[in-house]
Amino acid sequence: MNPIFERVLLEVSQSELIDLGDLDFASTLIIKSVCRGLNIGRAGIWLLTEDNQSIDCFLLIDNDTKQHNITLTRSQFPSYFKALDTERIIAASDALTDPATYEFADIYLRPNAITAMLDSPIRHAGKMIGIICCEHKGEIRHWTYDEQAFVSSLADLYGRAVNAKKVKAYQIELESINSALETQVEKRTAELKRAIKNLQITQASLIENEKLAALGNLVAGVAHEVNTPLGISVTSTSHCIDELNKLKKYYGAGDLDEQKFVDFMDTLTDGLNLVERNLSRAAELVHNFKRTAADQLVIEKENINLTEYLEQISSPLRPLTRKQGIELNIQLEQQLFVNSYPGAIAQIFTNLVSNCFRHAFPEGFPGKKRILLGAEMCGDEIKMFYKDNGKGLSKDVKSKIFEPFFTTARNVGGTGLGMSIVHNLVTQKLAGRIEIVSELNQGFEVDIYIKDLD
Repeated sequence: MNPIFERVLLEVSQSELIDLGDLDFASTLIIKSVCRGLNIGRAGIWLLTEDNQSIDCFLLIDNDTKQHNITLTRSQFPSYFKALDTERIIAASDALTDPATYEFADIYLRPNAITAMLDSPIRHAGKMIGIICCEHKGEIRHWTYDEQAFVSSLADLYGRAVNAKKVKAYQIELESINSALETQVEKRTAELKRAIKNLQITQASLIENEKLAALGNLVAGVAHEVNTPLGISVTSTSHCIDELNKLKKYYGAGDLDEQKFVDFMDTLTDGLNLVERNLSRAAELVHNFKRTAADQLVIEKENINLTEYLEQISSPLRPLTRKQGIELNIQLEQQLFVNSYPGAIAQIFTNLVSNCFRHAFPEGFPGKKRILLGAEMCGDEIKMFYKDNGKGLSKDVKSKIFEPFFTTARNVGGTGLGMSIVHNLVTQKLAGRIEIVSELNQGFEVDIYIKDLD
């Protein structure tokens, strides 16, 4: 190829304007390069419409003067468009007589003193999208192979520039989409944070309600249980007062003998012993309830005798189980000490027992209902356990039992938080582990493994 053509092509191909994505800059560079390489004063870029029925002038340079807004239609110039349909170079040495270009003679060629035309197809993505049109003025010009190859190479570079523009448009669109997406993500993230915060507030409220409901059950059970020894104490006290009044009457009438006084002393002793035993029982119930309730509301770590503490926990639970017709038993090793959170332990067993009322023993349950609470050493861990002989769990329920708000007793007021609270207390507060042992119709067992906390 002509060294001048090679130098011009190298300069254009190395120019950043080709890949900048701005077709105006790239087009101007290419057309000026065409004019410089071919030593002509007039050349342009024409782009086909989608239906190939017309071709529009994108850029036309005539001696450094730019022209636009020229359109040629197939209906006006059928022979020229037929030549374009071949998608090959149109090299018209004598444009006035060439079969492809003669139609332009009177309205375009002669008015602009054009004698020869060289049109090279522009392709993008394998499709012809337009042409580079080289227009020679003066003597008839025979276009050489090098000249045709030169213009074809510049046409290919224009195709590269078109591709750069599309890439830039895609990048701008992608940036716009990303920006919109980031805005949407930020909006959704903010909404999600608000939803999570509201959920946490709601969950915390429900958990507190669950705690208070469990304590409410304890209060009701303890109140009922305390009424019995208090009633006996009141009755016994009234009986002692009656006996004392009798003694006064005998003494006032001068009818008090030794035997009546001895009988009075025996009756009064029995009555006061009865009052003492029942008041002590009521005091023990109130004390254990206060300890259990306070521990559940104020959770602090301390070193406790777990054997004694589980006995205290069971005391306010017994009225509840008796009311449900359930036998509550305790199985403990002697003197188990642990540095842990007694409030969490109290709440765990309260929740397990309360959970039993809703789930373990359905209406019409055959046989005697039993619950067993206990603790024992298991290697270097303390194993606390809850067992009942109720209906047990199916595999599906067992797999979901610790999920918040999962319950099979929604119709009777179940919230689905009881076992979730137990799981969180064991794993997070006590830093322990929990295992469920249960088969359908074979009872339910919860094993809790804990160690001393630092």
